Amino acid sequence: MNVKIKINGLSKQFKVKDKNVIAFQNINLSINEGEFWCFVGPSGCGKTTLLRVLADLEVPSSGSLEIMHNDINKPLNSMIFQEHALFPWMTVWDNIAYGLKNRNVPKNEIKEVVNDFITKTGLNDFTKAYPHQLSGGMRQRVSIAMAFANDPEILFMDEPFASLDEQNRIILQQELLQIWESNKKTVVFITHSIDEAIYLSDKIMLMTSQPGKIKSIYSVDVPRPRNMTEMRKSAYFNELFTKIWLELKDEVKRY
Repeated sequence: MNVKIKINGLSKQFKVKDKNVIAFQNINLSINEGEFWCFVGPSGCGKTTLLRVLADLEVPSSGSLEIMHNDINKPLNSMIFQEHALFPWMTVWDNIAYGLKNRNVPKNEIKEVVNDFITKTGLNDFTKAYPHQLSGGMRQRVSIAMAFANDPEILFMDEPFASLDEQNRIILQQELLQIWESNKKTVVFITHSIDEAIYLSDKIMLMTSQPGKIKSIYSVDVPRPRNMTEMRKSAYFNELFTKIWLELKDEVKRY
C-alpha cells in the first residue's frame, strides 16, 4: 500500500500566559492510502490539535509532515467537526453541492453526485430543508454527505458523533462505514469511545496524557463489512477493548 500521510518528529506547543504548553510531542506515524485510523486518548492529550495540524489548520512547532496529493483537480482533504459546519442559509441539497459548485464541476455531474449521497445518507425527504429544521443526527448526515460528495482524498473527523444519542450514533457509524467501504478514502477519526474506534477502524493510535505522545498502535483484525452487534459478542472484540481500556485508564489517571 502507498503511504498517504507521513509524520516525522511532529510536535506542537502554544504560549499560554507566557508559559509554553506542549500539546503533542514527537509523533512518528505513517498512514497508508485507504486506511481508516482512529485516534484515542485522554482529554487534553492533543488529539484535536494534531488533527488540525494534519488538516493544515494549525502549523506544527517542529518536525515534518508529508501528505501525498494524487489528483490536484480534487481537494486534498475535508474536515468534519463535532458540531456541524453547514451554511444556515442553504438547503440540504445546496450544502451538499457547495464544494462541487466551488470546483466548477459540470451541473449534470453535481446533480448525480448530490442525489447519490442524499440517498446513501437517508436524506431524500429533507433536500429542501434548512439546517435549523433538522435534528442533530440529520445535520451530521448532511456534514458527512457534504464531505464525501466533494471527493477529497482524505477525511479528517473530529468526534463527529459525540453529541448524538446512542441510537443515532450507531446508525451514523453504520452509514459512515457503508459510504467509506464504497470508495475507501483515507480517514483519520478522533473519538473518546473505544467501542467506536474498534468498530470503525483498521488501526487505532492511543495517545498518552499531555503532552500527547504515541503510547500504542493497535491493528483491528476484523473483516469487513462489520456488524457492531456481532462484533460485541466476539472474544476478540472484548479482549481488544480491555487491552486498550487498561492502557487508556493509566493515562487518564496520570492526567
